Amino acid sequence: MKYDAIVIGAGPGGYSTAIRLGQKGKSVLMIEKDKVGGECLNYGCIPSKSLIELASSVNFLKTMPGVRLNYNIDMAAWQNWKWSMINRLTSGIETLCIAYKIRIVKGNAMILDKNHVQVGVETYQCDHLVIATGSSPVKLDKFNDVLYNKEILDVKAIPKELIVIGGGYIGIELGTAFAKLGSMVTIIEVLPNILNGVDPELIKPVDRKLKDLGIRVMTSAKVAGVDKRDRYYVKMESGANLTADLVLLTAGRKPNIEGFGLETLKLEMENGFIKTDKRMMTSETNVWAVGDVAGMPMLAHKAFYEGGIVANNISGINSQVDYYAMPYVIYSDPEVAYTGRKSENATKFPIAANGRAQGMNSSLGHTSIYYDKDGTVVGAGFAAPHASELISEISLAIESGLTVEDLGSTIHPHPTISEAVKESAEIAYDKPLHFKPNR
Repeated sequence: MKYDAIVIGAGPGGYSTAIRLGQKGKSVLMIEKDKVGGECLNYGCIPSKSLIELASSVNFLKTMPGVRLNYNIDMAAWQNWKWSMINRLTSGIETLCIAYKIRIVKGNAMILDKNHVQVGVETYQCDHLVIATGSSPVKLDKFNDVLYNKEILDVKAIPKELIVIGGGYIGIELGTAFAKLGSMVTIIEVLPNILNGVDPELIKPVDRKLKDLGIRVMTSAKVAGVDKRDRYYVKMESGANLTADLVLLTAGRKPNIEGFGLETLKLEMENGFIKTDKRMMTSETNVWAVGDVAGMPMLAHKAFYEGGIVANNISGINSQVDYYAMPYVIYSDPEVAYTGRKSENATKFPIAANGRAQGMNSSLGHTSIYYDKDGTVVGAGFAAPHASELISEISLAIESGLTVEDLGSTIHPHPTISEAVKESAEIAYDKPLHFKPNR
């Protein structure tokens, strides 16, 4: 059978492309070698945020004044619940695929040419080929038997001591979570600062919280190697030696470009990724790429967005990507979120002045909004409780050409963290209710 499109990979980029095509009446075959939902749903975004939620709940009870309790964390029970939750979400995607007549084939895809893909002994034909093969953790020599995000999320017991190699977002998120669950955590970062590339002002409250949690952060520190014997032994290039029950390596991710015949297409590549134009088409006509394999940043919501763009273009609706207002989120404590661009015109509202945050015993951080001279919102940076849920308001404001006064004059419910967005906007025209700026 010939399909309008064959999609290789059923992660966020793959299944979003397939479903959007199905919604437009296109015939689609989606090939997946592991689990529908990909890395994000099964081994990354969803289970990691569930672990973070568990850890935050425990930490909230431990630190909230007036709470006295003895507790036990049954990780095996949590693992069972986690997988049941993941399976529900996976089943939901598969049900949607059935509803839109998308055929799912499990197995290893092998590209024969841009119109033919083989799985096992079967060969399938298509007019359009979409590559959505995702990414994998970078693995390093001399780092023996370390854990990666997939393995650390499957632990059956909380490690007494955990070393995290890498101070990027994955290392900070998971290191924070395990510290809240009771682990003694050390984070080792080769660069001078954690969360490289993020606004230092947004990192400051995260740094403070890491210290409050007793997490040891080593920056400008390089690991020479890791050995596993009775426990893990980490040798530093400085000559120091560290030990731990578990070692998590978060040295970044690389695009999956091998093992499925990609080389037969002779596509143009860029820094190891498949190069695409603004329509997400590769150097070969009617061959498309979405998600992690198509370039940085490696974000599931970027992949969802790109899947919709590709589906439009295949369906004859000319569409191009525009990432300007795309939000970035780090699930640290406090959460960090940012979008758009910075400007010399900026506000800064302290979360400590927000009543809801005080009631949550979580007052670290601030909300900053960036705007042009005419008041048009051009970006924002938040370090705040639930920053991940707040940042979309700014993305919408940017996309809609709204001003700081539009944000500040919009009624926000009280008491909520979202009021910090409103009051941050009000600072731009000197009218915040619960804070007096120094100007």
